[in-house]
Amino acid sequence: MTSRLSSALCLVLMLGALSLGGWGCGKKASMPSGPPPEITGLSAVPATAEAVLGADVAKLAGSPVIDRAVEQLLQRDPVLSQRWQHLKDDCKIDLGKQIKRVMLAIGPHPGPEPGTGPVLMVVVGSIAETDLKDCVAKLVGQGGGTVTGKVVFGRTLYLAKDGNRTMYFGYGRPDTIVLGSSEAYVTEALGTGKKAPDNPDLTRWLRLVNQNSSLWAVGRTDARIRDGLVQLTDGKLSSGPIAYTAMADLSLGANLQLGAVMGKPEDAKSLESYVKGELALLTAAAQWKSLGSVVGKITVTVDNDVVNFRAPLTIEDLNLLLSALDGGSMPAQDSAPPTPGSGSGSK
Repeated sequence: MTSRLSSALCLVLMLGALSLGGWGCGKKASMPSGPPPEITGLSAVPATAEAVLGADVAKLAGSPVIDRAVEQLLQRDPVLSQRWQHLKDDCKIDLGKQIKRVMLAIGPHPGPEPGTGPVLMVVVGSIAETDLKDCVAKLVGQGGGTVTGKVVFGRTLYLAKDGNRTMYFGYGRPDTIVLGSSEAYVTEALGTGKKAPDNPDLTRWLRLVNQNSSLWAVGRTDARIRDGLVQLTDGKLSSGPIAYTAMADLSLGANLQLGAVMGKPEDAKSLESYVKGELALLTAAAQWKSLGSVVGKITVTVDNDVVNFRAPLTIEDLNLLLSALDGGSMPAQDSAPPTPGSGSGSK
């Protein structure tokens, strides 16, 4: 079961590229001449990215938390489960062994809705270009779609098309696949323009996370969240966080870390004070669901202009939380030990 679900994890990470699920047609881009250097990892992420998420597939594949999440996802989504079966039967690609790392990047969004910019996936592993092309051809439209290619920067940029849904993918180097629904954004990733390491904001935020973690993420905070937090704190903050960072170690339970990058240290101290007050109330309320000990593990500290939240949760903690979220039966409310003569059954 574990090995099957570990492979299913890889499917989930890659399915956004292979399913064509909600991707629309991308805009065409001009093609500068001259082959660029080989790219992989952050060097394949355009400097315009608003958020970047990285995943170590090997570490995630050994996580009981991920195994349970993937199992439930496949049970609840028959379409996803069917595509996973097609992937195993038709492609003969062992994603659990052939993918090492995955990175997602979200580009700037043109409208008011955050997170609606073009999405890029960078996959590092050992899937041969011909194998991936053949696999996608079998999956698109259940074999009825089309996969075509053209030369861009000395590489082949593939287009997988199923009706009005499209996906573009190409190789930055033999072990790195770049995929996305926007031709312009995939071309930008494969091209010679500025990349994530050239963006000073992204560079600073990336230094705040351990990129060897099971999961990590950095990103710019949407203006509505910044303004909303100022209102929520009744003006105790002059401005909300300008960016966020996150890390998760899921090998044994879930060791979670979240960072809020504030505009100035004074706001960081104010946010720390506000959150600590709210945590005290939340811990007291959580006693009614026997979650007081879990909430009590959350700590808040400040490092200059960054507010750090940490929650080192064990498997037992996660089971309690999941049981509460599922509406299952919970143990009795946390309480103090019975006092002598209280009728506790002592004889």
